[in-house]
Amino acid sequence: MRQAPEDMPGAGIPEGGQAPRVASQLQGAVENGLHEPPGRPAEPAARPHQLAIFAPNFNELSQTFVHDHVKTLAPGHTVLLSLKDEGAAQYGYPVLSHVQPEFNDWGSLGSWPRYAFYRLRRRYGPALALDNQMRVAEFLEAHGVTVMLAEFGPTGTLAGDVCQKLGIPLHVYFHGYDASSSLHHPTVRRRYRRLFPQAASIICASRYLGDRLVALGCPERLVHVVPCGVDTGRFKPGKPRRGHILAVGRLVEKKAPHLTIRAFGAIAGRFPEARLDIVGEGPLWDLCTRTIAELGLEDRVTLHGAQSHAECAALMRRAAIFAQHSVMDSEGNTEGLPVSISEAMASALPVVATRHSGIPESVREGITGLLVDEGDVDGMAAAFARLLEDPDLGVRMGDAGRARAVELLDQAHIRERLRGIMGLPAPEGLVPRNAVS
Repeated sequence: MRQAPEDMPGAGIPEGGQAPRVASQLQGAVENGLHEPPGRPAEPAARPHQLAIFAPNFNELSQTFVHDHVKTLAPGHTVLLSLKDEGAAQYGYPVLSHVQPEFNDWGSLGSWPRYAFYRLRRRYGPALALDNQMRVAEFLEAHGVTVMLAEFGPTGTLAGDVCQKLGIPLHVYFHGYDASSSLHHPTVRRRYRRLFPQAASIICASRYLGDRLVALGCPERLVHVVPCGVDTGRFKPGKPRRGHILAVGRLVEKKAPHLTIRAFGAIAGRFPEARLDIVGEGPLWDLCTRTIAELGLEDRVTLHGAQSHAECAALMRRAAIFAQHSVMDSEGNTEGLPVSISEAMASALPVVATRHSGIPESVREGITGLLVDEGDVDGMAAAFARLLEDPDLGVRMGDAGRARAVELLDQAHIRERLRGIMGLPAPEGLVPRNAVS
């Protein structure tokens, strides 16, 4: 069995690689003369809450929700597991990284037997290789984990067997692709159906995603719709500049930034004061650059690249309209509910977006924003024009969006809901202790 390297940050497995066992703890109590007074039955000691968060990695700039979960759900009572070791050490918590789904010792198998074994194991075997199951079990027991949150469905399938064997409640958070394009793969569908009976809850960023999983066989009673929260203190109304439109998101197919540019180009001549700022990086950067050049918008559209959370908040305070042209991509990948839309609403921006996935669940059409069909460039252009012609309408929609974000999407409210689902106390109910023993 492969052991975690001794110098792995926070690997946390006691000497000898074995986790403490309840039996050895009870034996130690007897040897030390600890017992209940005669006539009183022994009462089990309250087990302190300890949260494990399992994510593919902890270094994705766009996954602000993962960072928030790590920092705020159970501060001082959290351990981390990841497929890679990227970014996990920044939090100062115990870490078990390189939790790989495949077997890592092929022995003396030749190339063809090895390939056949791989295909059979991938199709019919457990999602997590047995040696890694043992590593994970030892780590969880060593740190007294009482509950696990798995970020993204495939990560949850890796944890299901171990959590079931250890009696640790497993909560799996689905965010987008994991309940859309992933469902096209037979192996993923089989593993999800195995996961559902193992999970204590299935948390979804939108009702749309939840419905996809229910159609696959997930019991409705397990599904909780919890959109990602937004810091309504950081993302707040500012002093918008007339005609400034902002889009924030990775430059990928499902966010279709080139279509936002084309919609802007269709009305740019009518509104000479209008400007479009796009924040994000990704594989469609070159397409966006070519589209800007094709439409002659070099002095009207700015590609800012990836920006910090603080800079995004500052750009929203200076914008007058927020744009998001989300679509289902060629592989069937969809959004859950884009966090940037929630941040825009908190910033009192009217939202122009598409009727895609969970977006209509948050953006109330005609009240907090304007929605168009996926791929409808002319419709998005008309929505831009309507708001540019009537700034007061944008202000009213922005104010309504801000009120909705504060009521339903504020991070404090979302954290409280997540803790309630997972049975975690509020941070003030936790006894502080050192993050790393």
